[in-house]
Amino acid sequence: MDTGLTTSATSSTSSTSSTDKTIKKDLDKDAFLMLLVAQLKNQDPTQSQDPNQMVEQMTSFSSLEQAQNTNSTLKAIQAQNQALLQTETVGLVGKTVETTSPQFELTGGSATMRLDLEGQANVTVTIKDANGATVAILNKGNLGAGSHSIDWNGRDANGNALAEGTYTASVSAMDATGNSVTNTLATRAKVDSVLFNGDTAYIVAGGRQIPLSSVTQIYA
Repeated sequence: MDTGLTTSATSSTSSTSSTDKTIKKDLDKDAFLMLLVAQLKNQDPTQSQDPNQMVEQMTSFSSLEQAQNTNSTLKAIQAQNQALLQTETVGLVGKTVETTSPQFELTGGSATMRLDLEGQANVTVTIKDANGATVAILNKGNLGAGSHSIDWNGRDANGNALAEGTYTASVSAMDATGNSVTNTLATRAKVDSVLFNGDTAYIVAGGRQIPLSSVTQIYA
């Protein structure tokens, strides 16, 4: 007898545990409709029913269904836009782009950057190699507000030609009173491939992954 009771209790507990695992965390439209039908089946026929309550319940069900349908539509549109983005991004392979990344590739013994200044400033561009060592300092002098081309001949302070590879540029822009002037330095990179990580797209140049959002210009 004891064994039978124990088995029954264990079976009941196991069944309840299994049922709990299938309970939905969110109340979707199907669950809402089941609750509504259950309520209608268990109404007391001797009691008068409030028609306004029924209307409110049906309105809530309709709103829930519309919200879920809208959510499904938005997800489909997002997936379609993501596919279009990936298709267009693949077309960048082999092209040269301009990005706001401070890193750039020295190729063919030269590199070109674009500097945008919000105001007049005395400008110095410091270039470092992949190890973080300063290899060149470009004193550009006093530049006015606007866009300026910054060219580097790929040589160090002693005039020695440096090896091709990845370098990093930083800008010091100071006005006449010694205050920093807001600036943006854009560097160029040739796209070797593209990479998609979830919803984010990257261009790959010289082994570097650069977010597509940092691309400011594309060259043919």
